[in-house]
Amino acid sequence: MITLPAGEAPDAAAARIRDHLRRRSPFAMPGTASPVSSDSAEVVLRTSGSTGAAKSVGHTFEAIEWAVHSSRRVLDDDGWRWLLLMSPYATGGFMTLARSEPAPVVWPGLGGRFDASELTRWYPGGADATSMVSTQLARLLDIDSGVRLLQSMRAVLIGGGPFPPGLRQRCDSLGIHAIATYGATETLGGCVYDGVPWTGVEVSIHAGQIHVDGPNVARGYVPGPTLPRPWPTGDLGHWHDGRLVVDGRCDDQVPVKGINRRLRDYEEKALRRPGTTEAVAIAVPDDVDGYRVVVFTEDAENRLPRLDNGKPDRQELLRRARGQRQ
Repeated sequence: MITLPAGEAPDAAAARIRDHLRRRSPFAMPGTASPVSSDSAEVVLRTSGSTGAAKSVGHTFEAIEWAVHSSRRVLDDDGWRWLLLMSPYATGGFMTLARSEPAPVVWPGLGGRFDASELTRWYPGGADATSMVSTQLARLLDIDSGVRLLQSMRAVLIGGGPFPPGLRQRCDSLGIHAIATYGATETLGGCVYDGVPWTGVEVSIHAGQIHVDGPNVARGYVPGPTLPRPWPTGDLGHWHDGRLVVDGRCDDQVPVKGINRRLRDYEEKALRRPGTTEAVAIAVPDDVDGYRVVVFTEDAENRLPRLDNGKPDRQELLRRARGQRQ
């Protein structure tokens, strides 16, 4: 098994990954641990590390091919060409590459600050669908050329975090087919679309926590341990009208002045402020109050620090909340 080189141009990295998938040649993403043998993992992906230390996750080619086939079946994708807007090394970007039947349209600006105007000026057309995080969606919706780009897509997958209701409503009113996806690196990205699990994926809730099982669930972490089945995601959730609703992380609740508070409640309150497109609540240990909560927001003037996959960099926000800005 080889480890892919870091720092390649997006189109070169995308082509290299697709070539490995086509040949079923085992590989590991940059920055991952190496498995003992290809019997334990054929493709090693890396979790985002947005809430803690990044982990190396081992998958098989069979699992990846099953996930690709399942996604295409749900979307009625008969061989779409996809637009890559996330790092090819991140799980969402990797699965976009795996899903695209023809060679994908690869935005050369990957890895830098997302600029919606720059993207639409460059976009040559020709893609049927794309995948992105909600912040990218919000910035595209703010410009006419971005709206037109989104309207040209047969599907726009939104993952990596919550899909704010306000953004959903804007997409619906503009005729944009946006789909909220739920999943993790351990499940090869989204395997629940708009609250409905793929056929073959079993989602259950035990003691409030979401558990997932199916052919797409990883064998285990690299170099270990193996994943339990069903896999406990660490997310809280419930069912509503037959659809999965994600309520936040299991570690989302912290004591503030003797009262348990959900960080998600702080975020939802901040999102009600006009112009706010994303909010992240960070709990900082406090000797007096247990925890104090600092809420960071993104709007037209302020930007959140981000990881390569587009998710907010929570570790950097924690440093800032502690007064230890990196």
